[in-house]
Amino acid sequence: MTAFIRRFREVPPLETLTEIEQIALVDATPRTPTTGVGSGALLLVGEFEDGPFNEPTEVFGENDEFAQFGGFGYTYGSQRYQNPCARRHLGEAWNGNGFLKGKFLRPPRKMIVRVDTSVGTVRFSPLASLRTSPGPFRLETTDEMDITPDGGGAVSFPSLAGVLAASETGIAFGDNSGYVGGEQIGVTIDNNPEVIITFRPGDITAAQVVARMQQQLGGNVSLVGATVQLDGNIVGAAGQIITRDVTAGALAAIGLTANTFTGAGLVAGQTINDITSVSASVLAAIIDSLAGISAFADTAGRVAIASDTPISGTIQVDDDAGTSLAANIGLTDQLGVAVAALVGPAATIPAGTRVSTAATGQPRWVTMRTIPIPEGTSETPNEANFDVEVRPELDDGSAAAAAGAVDTVVDVLDDRLFSVVDISAPTAALSENQLDVRYETAFDATLDVAKVTRNATHSLSARRSDAVVRKGRQNAIDASDNGNRGRKFHTRAAFLQTPAAALADVVNYRHDRTFYTYPNWQARIPEIAELGVAGGIGFTADGIITIGADGPLAYINSVIPPEQNPGQDTGLLGFVLGLEPVPSADFTMANYIAFKAAGICAPRVDQRGTPVYQSEVTADLTPGRTTQKRRKMADFIQDSVAVLLLPFSKKLATDGREAAIDAVLDNFLGGLLSADQPELQRIRAYSLVNTTAQNPELGRRGISARKVQVQLLSSLDTFLVDTEIGEGVVVVTEA
Repeated sequence: MTAFIRRFREVPPLETLTEIEQIALVDATPRTPTTGVGSGALLLVGEFEDGPFNEPTEVFGENDEFAQFGGFGYTYGSQRYQNPCARRHLGEAWNGNGFLKGKFLRPPRKMIVRVDTSVGTVRFSPLASLRTSPGPFRLETTDEMDITPDGGGAVSFPSLAGVLAASETGIAFGDNSGYVGGEQIGVTIDNNPEVIITFRPGDITAAQVVARMQQQLGGNVSLVGATVQLDGNIVGAAGQIITRDVTAGALAAIGLTANTFTGAGLVAGQTINDITSVSASVLAAIIDSLAGISAFADTAGRVAIASDTPISGTIQVDDDAGTSLAANIGLTDQLGVAVAALVGPAATIPAGTRVSTAATGQPRWVTMRTIPIPEGTSETPNEANFDVEVRPELDDGSAAAAAGAVDTVVDVLDDRLFSVVDISAPTAALSENQLDVRYETAFDATLDVAKVTRNATHSLSARRSDAVVRKGRQNAIDASDNGNRGRKFHTRAAFLQTPAAALADVVNYRHDRTFYTYPNWQARIPEIAELGVAGGIGFTADGIITIGADGPLAYINSVIPPEQNPGQDTGLLGFVLGLEPVPSADFTMANYIAFKAAGICAPRVDQRGTPVYQSEVTADLTPGRTTQKRRKMADFIQDSVAVLLLPFSKKLATDGREAAIDAVLDNFLGGLLSADQPELQRIRAYSLVNTTAQNPELGRRGISARKVQVQLLSSLDTFLVDTEIGEGVVVVTEA
């Protein structure tokens, strides 16, 4: 080997190259292409069923969004989609519902700010409580149990001795019954089929009659003295005995009558139909009748038994000697143990928990945030109180203020029990102006450059009102001008607005950071279809509703590269069924010409049946600021340049550093031009001039200046095809 082989990461100095005979191989690190900052972050401001208020939050997929902000309404038992928010405002269904606004929209990044539409605050306080096993319960008429609330005197469980089966006791009859044989009666015991009993000539004594009936009934009949007695099997009000004559006079001959006899099962005002299968709701109602004690049936079929005293209360159960009620309902392990209110398993007060006033039961309100309750132990007991905001359960703007104190928890929670009081009595539903103010507050929360929304490049409001559109427009301007990424606000005309009204409305929101849409789309919402019209206000039989055209446009703009026209066929609108049916409005080409001229990005269905946006204009009519792709690409390039320059900030202005700045910017812009890979081209041309050298005074003042010019690629908006077709056409072909 006449020379050594050596490898370097960069060209070595001359001294290294001459120190030995060698083949010097330089493995230079490839220049990493600069792609710029992200431009697909969508911010949604709206009303949700759960989650923090006025706190910008990024969500990562549908499951994460559901976990943090809930879904569509709440679930009570097996009933889904109950009491959804923002049913109707300003005459529009779901005007403000963030779940429906964001449905189908899956941008690269999604940020949510939940608007606080609460009308009051309630306080939940823990109650000392026990849980039975799941019902139904097999009880005995001898069962007894003592319940002691708050360490006071024991309260006895109501006696079950009065729960009886159906029975009939006849009257005595002599040895000669008068039977000649073949006489028949019909007897029905409880829910069993009727039995036809046929007597024989020798069945003339009470004992003989009973024996014959036992033979054919298989029991349920006995001899009491000289009388026949029938007894049912079901102990409780559901039991019954029906007797009838098949042969006239047959019942009377043995001292019985044709009749229907029912069992007894009334205990503390509750009817026990069958003591061997007592439902949790019935058992809970019986226990709830006791002084100082509350009881409820939870969704798992258990009975929760609680002291009525919050925070400091206790509850204890004890069986009377020789009875087994506690064992029969699954409380054996809790016997003789005083359970404290602040001690218990981890639990939650879920968003959507309903509260009301005991006096009227209506109106009712729902809690607006899920409150986690950690496990409480004797060493680390729970907090005494948990406060949470509420809104009307029917959230359509019609709810009245509380007519009395909120003091009733309508829904039984599965792990712990709580009392409730209001610490800020619920007012009437918010007015439209009050809602606007709440939205303005939420938008203001997105301007903080320390929050995740500093990266939001597109914004959207679930509520459409004039005030909110003005606020969204100004928010995009303020965010862009004060340290955040360049933000574009997408909005829409009101539902069912006429073309003339939309043309007049867009004038109020002129700015190239406002993307204004009209008309709106229709889509099918599975959650609405599941309930149909039974869901009430806002629900439709087929689940088809009008949705704003601003949401899908914001979605498209967040997905496609910023230099591209959102009016192209992106394939992202598969969930759209068509345009909203605006009365007396025909959307002709003349309409769309007028929409474009006015700065309206108008959706339409093209000749192929594909939903698209016709003209990707901004609401600004200033020449050079009319297209969305220009606004998006300008923000993208400007934000990217800003991020690229940050590492140089406050460093010494050496000649080498100035050259490095030029190289970084040239690398970024050259990557957009992509001269060596034309298929990746994103701009037409650019120039980069270091203007600091032309003005030394700038350098002396610590200013490093560049002049950047970028020519964008136009989109193929118009095709000109010059045709000449006919029999007399002379076709000239090249030789």
